[in-house]
Amino acid sequence: MDTFPKCSVCHKEFTLKGPVPYLLPCLHPLCEKCVTSVAGGVISCSTCQREVNLTDTSLQKDAVRQKEIFHLTVKHRPRELLCTHEDDGNQAVCWCQRCEEFLCEYCQNMHSSFKLSRNHVVHNLGDITLQNLENGTNCSIHERYPLDLFDKSCNMCICSQCKRGEHADHEVGYLDEAAEEVTQRIEQHGKDLSALLSRQQIHLQSIRQDTQLTNRTQDTLRKTIEHTFRSLRSQLDQKEKELLIDLESQTRETKATLHALEASCEEHHSRCTDISGYIRRCLLYASKSVLLQLETTVEGMTRTCLETASPETHDKPEAVFNTNGLSKLKSDMSGFGNITTLKEDSEGGTPEDKQIQTDDDYLADLEKKHEMELESDIASDNERTEQLQQLTDKLNAEANNMKLMVAEKDQSCQVALETINRLQTSLIDFPTEGCVHLLKTGVVDRRMVLHCLRLKYDKDRANLHRIHINTEGDLVNRTSDTRPAGVGRMKKYSGTCSTAPLPRAGWPQYWEMKSRVSPNETHIEGLFILEVGVCQGEQRDVYQWIGGSPGSYNMTVFHCTTHAGICRGTWKEGKCVLHQPDTLPNTAGASHTLHYGVVYNDARKKIVFIDVKENKVISTLDNVDSSKPLWPMFGVYNPHRLTVSMTLVVGSDINMTEEKKAMIAKALS
Repeated sequence: MDTFPKCSVCHKEFTLKGPVPYLLPCLHPLCEKCVTSVAGGVISCSTCQREVNLTDTSLQKDAVRQKEIFHLTVKHRPRELLCTHEDDGNQAVCWCQRCEEFLCEYCQNMHSSFKLSRNHVVHNLGDITLQNLENGTNCSIHERYPLDLFDKSCNMCICSQCKRGEHADHEVGYLDEAAEEVTQRIEQHGKDLSALLSRQQIHLQSIRQDTQLTNRTQDTLRKTIEHTFRSLRSQLDQKEKELLIDLESQTRETKATLHALEASCEEHHSRCTDISGYIRRCLLYASKSVLLQLETTVEGMTRTCLETASPETHDKPEAVFNTNGLSKLKSDMSGFGNITTLKEDSEGGTPEDKQIQTDDDYLADLEKKHEMELESDIASDNERTEQLQQLTDKLNAEANNMKLMVAEKDQSCQVALETINRLQTSLIDFPTEGCVHLLKTGVVDRRMVLHCLRLKYDKDRANLHRIHINTEGDLVNRTSDTRPAGVGRMKKYSGTCSTAPLPRAGWPQYWEMKSRVSPNETHIEGLFILEVGVCQGEQRDVYQWIGGSPGSYNMTVFHCTTHAGICRGTWKEGKCVLHQPDTLPNTAGASHTLHYGVVYNDARKKIVFIDVKENKVISTLDNVDSSKPLWPMFGVYNPHRLTVSMTLVVGSDINMTEEKKAMIAKALS
């Protein structure tokens, strides 16, 4: 079954009798319940995360989705359709295109019998198509006349009687012709998006193929790495066994020699001990005559012991584990093997690496290697075949895209030539001070020409009791040692204005401020830090800041007691329309840089505040009252709690990137 559209905020499905769908600027739907529940606030589209300020934006009903919901309900949920003619709860069986009502079987018979409605076209629910839903609309002023004309000046549908009245001098054409032109343009937009989607689909397919190839390569390399290190571990284990056997053999012979030497020495030691003991007995117990008799025997045995005594030194054989080359082996191991995107030598390794393997290990490795290479070759052949087919399809698609791109390029060149000619005519009266940028290539509307003004601080109006402008031209929240007198200096506002109001030229105007903020204390509750914006001339010195005045549009950075941190707020005509927390960390002694931009377009009645560092739009204020000249204002506050220095970045000093131009153009659209 076809999917019913859902609200982009509450995600509930639209129904025929439920809340009416409204159209957001991003073309996503929003139900009537969500519109009324957040009236006057900011709503965020969950599909594309775009924020919409309902205070400044007027939403229209989504007639396209209303028709889609009607068609899907008739197609898939006909049992929910009840008779609307008598509202008696009977099941509807048909639809009157002229009356735009559902009819039950009884009301259908009555409807066909009345003289006024017997010629109406009635469709059974199962026969209703999109073409059946088309129905002409009569003029709300001249109810008898259909809306068959289109006023290009007023951009609205009118009837023939309207054309004779207040639309008599306007450029009027047939509604069908105007609708056909719009249809062709929308169809072209659809073709452009289809071509883009086709290119993106091909790119996604290429990414998925590369992912599959990467997975296969990873599996092959994993097997190769496991096999290589298994072989290395096998060689290390074999070498360990050989060394242990060699150690056992060598130490066995050494221990046998030492054991025999020990036995001989112990035997001679025992003999000498016995003779020495007998000599001590002789000296203790023998008489002089007996001593004379034993002298010869004792002398002979003593001489024998002395002559046959074992040498008191012997060889000390010691086995040593020779680790020569261990450092080199470790170094080679640490540098052995790496994963690279380049194709390595298919042989893998050097002849020296092969020579240290045993024949059986080498043959096993070689056999395993050939098996892996064969599997890899088969997989590669299949992959190449698949890639060739995909490449053929891709080339055919790209050829079609190239044809479209060539046609688009020719059209763009033609538009560019026309743009250059018209801009040359349009910019004849453009001011030479500052610099200009074209926001949209090919757009001949002079409102898309951005003028980077050469604004200057008005030193003669600066409130020197609160601030001053230093020798570098920066606005700082410190009083000056010298305070020259001057007529017209501000007495209440903590800052200054520009030297002149904004010109009412019809094209967007842009300037930037780069501020350095250094809190001296951690707790600076409820204090203003800086302010940028515009206001009418009589509001420049009414209060310490311009945000509370009518005819003012500004952005302030301040310490917020609600969030216990430094926040950013946007104000319009004295009312806060946007509050953003955590603009800066509240850390004493730290230094932070804020870089903001302001766009003013009196033709579209808009002011846009931009965060240049984050490259995003902070807030867009619509319906700006430009009936009186607007003055750029610059304020810095509270010198005892923090240090603020604000630098104007204007004219050619502004770094105008393509991304920034696209962001400004989108905000002004």
